[in-house]
Amino acid sequence: PDTLKNIPGFFENILPTLTISEIATILHRIFIPQKDIGDEELGQMMGKAYSFDIPIESIGDYTFIARLDEGPTASFKDFAARSISQLLDKYGETHNKPINVVVATSGDTGVAIADAFGNAKNITVTVMYPDGGVSEVQEKQMLSVQEKYKNIQVIPVRGNFDNCQDIAKTLQLLRDLNDKTITEIQNQISYKLGQQIDVETLKKISADILPLNLSSANSINIWRLIPQMLQYFVSYSTLLKENKILSGEEVVFAVPTGNVGHIMAGFFAKELGLPIKKFIMGTNANNIMANIIGSGVIKHKEFTNTSAPSMDILDPSNLERLLYFAAQKTGTIAPLQYEQMKKDIKNSKPFTDISLSSYGVTEEMLKYLREMIWAEDIETNEEIYAMMLYEYQKNNIVLDPHGVAAFIATIRTREKKALAKDTKVIIFETAHPDKFPSALREAFLEEAPRRHHRELEKLKQVEIKDMRKPEVCKIDLLTIAQKIKTLADSAR
Repeated sequence: PDTLKNIPGFFENILPTLTISEIATILHRIFIPQKDIGDEELGQMMGKAYSFDIPIESIGDYTFIARLDEGPTASFKDFAARSISQLLDKYGETHNKPINVVVATSGDTGVAIADAFGNAKNITVTVMYPDGGVSEVQEKQMLSVQEKYKNIQVIPVRGNFDNCQDIAKTLQLLRDLNDKTITEIQNQISYKLGQQIDVETLKKISADILPLNLSSANSINIWRLIPQMLQYFVSYSTLLKENKILSGEEVVFAVPTGNVGHIMAGFFAKELGLPIKKFIMGTNANNIMANIIGSGVIKHKEFTNTSAPSMDILDPSNLERLLYFAAQKTGTIAPLQYEQMKKDIKNSKPFTDISLSSYGVTEEMLKYLREMIWAEDIETNEEIYAMMLYEYQKNNIVLDPHGVAAFIATIRTREKKALAKDTKVIIFETAHPDKFPSALREAFLEEAPRRHHRELEKLKQVEIKDMRKPEVCKIDLLTIAQKIKTLADSAR
């Protein structure tokens, strides 16, 4: 849609006058028909969803930090979570349909979704997270939400985020199990999860979950991406209000990247007319996206746990969406062999180079992506810790490991003269630094004065050993499907 482009002076004059909930209402209105939710009700829903804002900190005249960590769970994921919880609960009520949301998380998504849906009337939520693959604070947050709300359960999984995501996606596929799809689904379970499941067991799992109306709150669900546009619009609006950018001035957004949903939401915001020049993508040791953008090659490597767990992803689900978007923008008609690409990524040995051209990705598509994205990988935790300390000493700002990855990427991009000297860059600080106490400790910032988040302060007094942590689950489709069904049955 080009609705906002067609409103004279929207980005220059109207946007700076709006509150966060008003901007959210306008963005949602573009995609939600009036007959489904009227203007007044939509405005009320967005008012409930967004009772927080985005403070902007300046570093000199050309660099800004957008603090996306001010929401209820101290993460940018709150922007999408608060919206999708309002919309899905409304849908369940309207259609008298209970919904069971399945979420894979590398940390913040699970916390934000679980908290947003707590006490929802028509919805249960199951969150899977990699055991040992999230920060202690994030795990505390998830466990505390589970204790608080009966419609929420969290499951630690003996694997990484990609394993959790594969389980969530496979469960969605099983809703469409039939004689034509069963072999392909069996094959996917085999190469994604390493499980061999016979036809009868697969049919039983499908029969059990079919009545549950499974839904997703990961960014595989487009309604996780649409609300994430909000942080781009609000950041731009704030800088206009504070006279730090000119009306209509193009800006660059620097984004720490894991599952690519954040960048994808930025592409959508640009499509709606927001003056975005390009994006800086900061990745960590799991730098599959930096290699794809930089060389058009998937340099498959072993998974690495880092100080920025939300970026510890080797199989980003939104890569498919990004490639299809690039195909559309460049007029590429030949179909992408994306499913084969994913199989090859899963099955190839570490450090194997896989050319994207083998799967229908054209040079025109890669050129478009490189024009839109400058990617930098920050491969060591030591770089992260050193920059956290340096930035505090220089500008008295404490950043989390994810925001610092985007900050380092911005510095490198400027040093390589990939941006004009006076280009304004807005760096997304995506999670509160207090969520990562080990990183603060390594950066010698444990005692550094900083803004604290009320909810995180409460959790400091709690030990994980004193919380009800569920038994760690193997990467097992049947077991997790049974847990989802048990929660759904208890909620009826």
